[in-house]
Amino acid sequence: MCGFSGIVGKNFISDNINSMTSAIKHRGPSNTSYFNKENISLGFVRLSIIDLNDRSNQPMIDENTGVVIVFNGEIYNYKELRNELKSGYEFTTESDTEVVLKSYLNWGEDFVNHLRGMFAIAIVDGKKLVLARDHFGIKPLYYGYSDNNLYFSSELKGILANREFNRELNTDELFSYLELQHMAGDSTFVKNINRLPYGSIGVIEDVEATREIKIKKYFKFEFTDDDLIEDEKEAVNEIKKALVNSVNLHKNADVDLGCFLSGGIDSSLITALSMPKTSFSVGFSDENGKFDESGEARALSKILGIENRTKIITEKEVLENLRDIVYYLDEPQANLSSIPLYFLSELARREVTVVLSGEGSDEIFGGYESYLENGSLAKYQKLPKSIRKLAAGLSNILPNSGLKRKLKKGSLDESDIFIGEANIASRDDIEEILDKKYLSGYNPRELTKVYFNDNSILRAKQLVDLNFFMQKDILLKGDRMSMAHSLELRVPFLDLEVWNVARRLSDDLKIRGNVTKFALREAARDVLPEEWYNRPKKGFPVPMRHWLRREDFYNEFKEVLTSSEAGIFFNREKLVQLLDEHYEGKNRHHRKLYSYYVFLLWYERSFK
Repeated sequence: MCGFSGIVGKNFISDNINSMTSAIKHRGPSNTSYFNKENISLGFVRLSIIDLNDRSNQPMIDENTGVVIVFNGEIYNYKELRNELKSGYEFTTESDTEVVLKSYLNWGEDFVNHLRGMFAIAIVDGKKLVLARDHFGIKPLYYGYSDNNLYFSSELKGILANREFNRELNTDELFSYLELQHMAGDSTFVKNINRLPYGSIGVIEDVEATREIKIKKYFKFEFTDDDLIEDEKEAVNEIKKALVNSVNLHKNADVDLGCFLSGGIDSSLITALSMPKTSFSVGFSDENGKFDESGEARALSKILGIENRTKIITEKEVLENLRDIVYYLDEPQANLSSIPLYFLSELARREVTVVLSGEGSDEIFGGYESYLENGSLAKYQKLPKSIRKLAAGLSNILPNSGLKRKLKKGSLDESDIFIGEANIASRDDIEEILDKKYLSGYNPRELTKVYFNDNSILRAKQLVDLNFFMQKDILLKGDRMSMAHSLELRVPFLDLEVWNVARRLSDDLKIRGNVTKFALREAARDVLPEEWYNRPKKGFPVPMRHWLRREDFYNEFKEVLTSSEAGIFFNREKLVQLLDEHYEGKNRHHRKLYSYYVFLLWYERSFK
């Protein structure tokens, strides 16, 4: 795991690559190196994981062709690829970086289809520049234009550290962020800076002629009925075989490796299959253990016979580190679980350099409760739409109530309602607070509706989360919070072989009755105790609602929500009203308040 930055252009200050690379130094403290050639500059920070020798430092140059590569990530099938390529190429290192470089030399742009792993890559081939991002979007890569120059980096802050970049706020993402707790599009909050989409390469054929990148998609999430798996026994066997293989490959490292472990099935299964020396867990010192699953993690570690390191996070520690957490998130993202993940990564880094984690399981195997088709609303939506619309119209005479909201919501199609697992505020709520000039921008429904056209409701919801929630939230916080502490986070569920099984599962094998991730749970039967493989999903509980009723947290949030920056975008009186209502226990607004707080801290640091 590492980080890199680059500049392509004719009139740029070459020393600016130093500031760009320094801004992401936390991603790779082992070594910093640069490459400069005519109108291209590259900077690289290395976190040594495989082949710790200096010969594997980057940028890496092929002596025969002069092709240069910088690469962030891990290729889990690199040994297999090396054996395939060694008859035609000479290898001088034991690194996966050299295998990626030789793969490009052998297969050209198609090299990405031979890689099994997580990666962000930049390759300079004469006048040609190739950027690439892994199939699942695990590793980040941003690119942006300013003054006819192209800039790219592993983090947004890498580009913003370049004083030549003309930064301007992109407010098109603001409404969707406040609704979802993450952004919806592939743009960012900075104009002219985009994410390279997952499963894509970006190519400039001649950097002297143009700086415009041509984006080419080589992978996208699709479920299939071809070779559909409907038999439970077959599904269990296929899942187990793919997961065991993936975990074994993900364990490869020349440094110490551990596992993140909560009380849920995903991290528990990965831990049981990998059997590391040590697992790592955190909890909060609040509410008599209501926000602390570390006891369950310790219990499983004891059953498995592995060591467990646990940290109980105090309110004081959270308050002292909250602004740093927002900084390292790199862009606005208001998932509260980023907070414990920051401390969990700090804990693990004291002993290991690599950890395995359970991200991606819910999206590919059907793990969220929002995927269930039970409950009163689901039954109501089976009535003819004409009746539901009539009831919604008649509900206008009712006072505001839960019944009125359900009648309104029930008149909509599922594609209008479901815009992702994280939907923290209604559009009406946001319109009361957000300045009118920022009300336009992305409507997530316009981006998510397409997935409901030719898919079952369950598959459509999964595709929405795979393309939005997982990309802009789950994987973003996983990468940033781990890399804040120079820790490599690996996610064995997001593997091509595992996905090839999950994409063929029938809906019944993912959701059966009220049971989520049914087939995965069955696959875990002979690996985990029943208490673990049958445990319902909790997420990572974070007691922000209690903290915001403490005077110190209240004052911290009030300072930010009443700042001059807040007045640019929001009705500050309304924000304080929400804060006071929450503080006084009249209502719960903690998730909304945190989203405003995060955005304002990010804006102040990025644009002042």
